[in-house]
Amino acid sequence: MTKPLLSAYRVYASTWSTIEYLPYAKLKNEIHIVLAFARDYDGEGKYQNGKFFPYFETSKLNADEIQNIKDRAASTSIKFFLSIGAPHSKFPFAVTSAQECDWRKNATESLKQIVQNYKIDGIDVYYEHINPDAMHQFGNSIEKVMWSLKSNNIITDASITVSAPLRKYYFDLYKKNEKLFDYVVYQSHTELSRISTFQELGAVFDKLLYPKNKILAGHSDVAPGDWTNVPPPIFLGAVPQLLDKQGLFGISKWIVTGLL
Repeated sequence: MTKPLLSAYRVYASTWSTIEYLPYAKLKNEIHIVLAFARDYDGEGKYQNGKFFPYFETSKLNADEIQNIKDRAASTSIKFFLSIGAPHSKFPFAVTSAQECDWRKNATESLKQIVQNYKIDGIDVYYEHINPDAMHQFGNSIEKVMWSLKSNNIITDASITVSAPLRKYYFDLYKKNEKLFDYVVYQSHTELSRISTFQELGAVFDKLLYPKNKILAGHSDVAPGDWTNVPPPIFLGAVPQLLDKQGLFGISKWIVTGLL
């Protein structure tokens, strides 16, 4: 009996050097390269209400280099995503009800410009922190902007990256917009309690209510503490079991460097 294979491999990257030597043409999987990050905060960390700026290595990860990577990949399907948000508490989703209309307008226009300037295929929504007075606006604001970009063919793909503490908010967003989001990354390293066995981590993914053919199992060991609750060997050991149950579309790994 043939073992099930991963359909996609995703990496989060911020510099050219971290993805330059990936063996694109030798990989049979669909590859996602997620450029991290675009944020609506300026270089001094001041909130800009929907006016997003790219914070990956724009001097080298430009439109020509992105196209060059796609050309080198031969028949391998490569999709570039722009990840909006951040895993850091200093860059939360911060839209108040009074700012919501302006945020949607600003976000739609600024993200459109970044996507077109760098020839990016899709947008990944990745906020690990939402301000208390922005909770109500999160789903509605993201939904409106993403539908506008996708329905106007600015992007072809959309994904959400889900952390354990915000699981409910992301599922509410997805449930209202199942046709909008093509992929769901669940970041296992954000689990709130210690995972000690493959089976325990498998049970976490079994309980996710998203379609199995959209789920990518995510993990990071980049930032201090990422491996505290889900050590890398536990994550890697759980992946084959998830595949055996046909409960996984792909895996996602962080190779982000210091430009966060």
